[in-house]
Amino acid sequence: MTVTTARAVNRASLLVTMFIDFALPLVVFYGLRAAGVDQWWALLLSGAVPAVAVIVKFVRTRTIDFLAVFVLSVVALSLGVSAMTGDARTMLIRDAWGGLLGGLIAVWLLASVWVGRPAPMYLYRAFVLAKVGPDGLREWESKWDGNQRFRHGMRVLTFVWGCAGLLNVAVTLFAAYVLPLDLAPAVLNACWPVIVVPTGLFHLYYTKKWELRA
Repeated sequence: MTVTTARAVNRASLLVTMFIDFALPLVVFYGLRAAGVDQWWALLLSGAVPAVAVIVKFVRTRTIDFLAVFVLSVVALSLGVSAMTGDARTMLIRDAWGGLLGGLIAVWLLASVWVGRPAPMYLYRAFVLAKVGPDGLREWESKWDGNQRFRHGMRVLTFVWGCAGLLNVAVTLFAAYVLPLDLAPAVLNACWPVIVVPTGLFHLYYTKKWELRA
């Protein structure tokens, strides 16, 4: 497989994953609502979409994906709790608070801007090692000690990602607690892609401009 073909396959796989995780649940929810299905049932069935996708993938590949098993377990637990509450708003709030893990990561990112090395210096190690090898990794990490421009750039980049994570948490909690039930699922599913895409584009531009790449 050529590099171009591999990139095309990866892009197609990413698009399919994003469609299943973000777009398809909305299609199911609003399709059911248009058909007159109750909000609670529409939310419950649309929330089961990721679980169905995991099961289909397992049936097709016959391989155990531990991340997929984790996702399936979380979805199953969430659906079980939702079935016991019977309240659509409770279901939305549960989903929003489940996203607080991302908020904790955002807090870690922001704290690392001022304490020690920025978190991406640790998060990127595996990628840098795979790209340039051990010698390249050591050279990249050494920039932190001897290159003030590199230190400033890494701190700014980390700050931006941390703020993006906190913004996502704030929007999802607002959507779950305040917005109308028929509008909230669209905001909950769309807010992270809407935030992460421009942040990712900024990441690509900024890492190149400030020579933060290995």
